[in-house]
Amino acid sequence: MDARSTVSGTGDLVHTSLAGRVAVVTGAGQGIGRAIAVTFANLGASAVVAEISAAGQETERTIRESGGQALFVQTDVSSQASVAELARRVQEAFGTVDILINNAIISPVASVVEMDVALWDRVIAVNLRGTFLTCKAFLPGMLERKRGVIVNVTSTDAVPFLSAYLASKRGIAGFSESLAAEVGPQGVRVIAFTPGLVDTPGLQGAGADLAPRLGMSREEFLGAAMPAERAALAATYLVAVLADEYHGEQVDGYAVLERAGLSAALGGGAQAPSTAVEVAAVAPVTTLQDAAALGERLQGVIAATVAEFERFPVFVRPLVQRGIKSKSGLRAQDWPRTAGELAGQLQGMAAGDAAAGESFRAGYPRLKPLLEGLARYYHEAVAETARFTRDPAFMAEVTRRVGEREAVVRSLLKALDAL
Repeated sequence: MDARSTVSGTGDLVHTSLAGRVAVVTGAGQGIGRAIAVTFANLGASAVVAEISAAGQETERTIRESGGQALFVQTDVSSQASVAELARRVQEAFGTVDILINNAIISPVASVVEMDVALWDRVIAVNLRGTFLTCKAFLPGMLERKRGVIVNVTSTDAVPFLSAYLASKRGIAGFSESLAAEVGPQGVRVIAFTPGLVDTPGLQGAGADLAPRLGMSREEFLGAAMPAERAALAATYLVAVLADEYHGEQVDGYAVLERAGLSAALGGGAQAPSTAVEVAAVAPVTTLQDAAALGERLQGVIAATVAEFERFPVFVRPLVQRGIKSKSGLRAQDWPRTAGELAGQLQGMAAGDAAAGESFRAGYPRLKPLLEGLARYYHEAVAETARFTRDPAFMAEVTRRVGEREAVVRSLLKALDAL
């Protein structure tokens, strides 16, 4: 095979993109860590599988059978002595480390009231202390050579019953920002990486307990998860291509895949659903009564959107809430009042109320950009939804639904401009 050929599905990554580099991946016995270690090795890196369980042996075997270089070191990242032994073994086998991926975590499901203090301490020790210990162990070599990439895996949105996990992950994000400022001038790149919701054995195990607490079935909970291989691809592209660009930042896997131009190719399933939105036809507006009817339709569109938000899984709601606010300028819960005020003004104007007309004309300069943003939100909603599901039938229904909603908003804008 031509060494310059690209790896399938990895954009401009090639089989030698990480050649000669040594990468330590913690928690590489399964899930995202395993997928990252395998992907790194496929691109030429020597992969160190730092894993507390014997599952790391299987990752090592898989890599070696594919012709790659790998070393399994049984490691408890919360133990300073264990991490020191890891560093010694890596130095002995491969020399200095170029890439460190801090992925090892534990994420027990428990309410704050029922969580044992020892369990809280263990989560913080593995997730946060472990990240500190591995960075402390491998940073000296990177600083001496004035190069290296550290990716600390973290999380963004709050989820009930995962307080210790989320607390540790927020701590890792802050630690990463501080460390980036500390070592960036010396050539080392540090990034906080949020993979997104990823289908891993850990998530599957947590889902059995967490899903019922969230009022969901296990299948519903796991249905929005991306394959671990896709998260690994994002992490690999981040390290190999985008480390300078995202140094000192927190970035999610979806953004990296989009930045790499890989989202469309990785739509999930045999055939990725189309994200093109066909705007449904709306009858031309010729009278004030027609405009008032469109105002009422906008109220229905908003009510349906808000109701759908409430049906989203709890871990998805913060993302969609931020999406509509960032594009339209209003939170979802603020839109019903805004749409109701506009509908009332249009109904008053249709009835000949001069005061309603004055109120509309005074407020429209502020309202117009909000409606334009709302139309843009609906136009882009299909691509956003594709991040959370791989169901073609569901995506087809979303495409139809948001196309109709965008049509209502754009037709209303046209009518209001005329008024």
